[in-house]
Amino acid sequence: MQAFDFNEAQRRLTQLFWDHNFRFFGGILVPIEIQFSGRLKTTGGQYFRKPVRRIQISTRYFEMESAWDEIADTLGHEMVHYWLDFLGHPCGHTAEFRKKLKHCGFHRYSRLTPVKARYLYLCPRCSTQYFRRKKGVWSCGPCSGARYNPNFRLVLAAQANTI
Repeated sequence: MQAFDFNEAQRRLTQLFWDHNFRFFGGILVPIEIQFSGRLKTTGGQYFRKPVRRIQISTRYFEMESAWDEIADTLGHEMVHYWLDFLGHPCGHTAEFRKKLKHCGFHRYSRLTPVKARYLYLCPRCSTQYFRRKKGVWSCGPCSGARYNPNFRLVLAAQANTI
């Protein structure tokens, strides 16, 4: 792993913002604070509305081989939240959010392993991995839709010592 140059990473992140803004949002988004954060342990990024609009991206991505591809994807995801807020629409994971996310080609979930994940579950249909802190009963969101569907119940694949 290379030495981390914060200024270069911040410059590149800002450039990604502008690239995404013009490519996916028609250049309408005004600049906001965009920063890396070492405090994000369970998510790849966050969009904050108040006290000022801000996007944070986890520095944990730099542990991954495809760090900048993942950062670009997560930044795009957070920018969809920002875009909805900028337009005055609800900015959560709404149907409009998911439609725009799909249109842009961004992923809904970060591919970072949560720091305190103890269990790895797999979808029996699409093999999507889900990391969880607790044991439980879940179904695959993309395969089952908005509600739990026992046909797509996640299967426990590994525990903490093997993840």
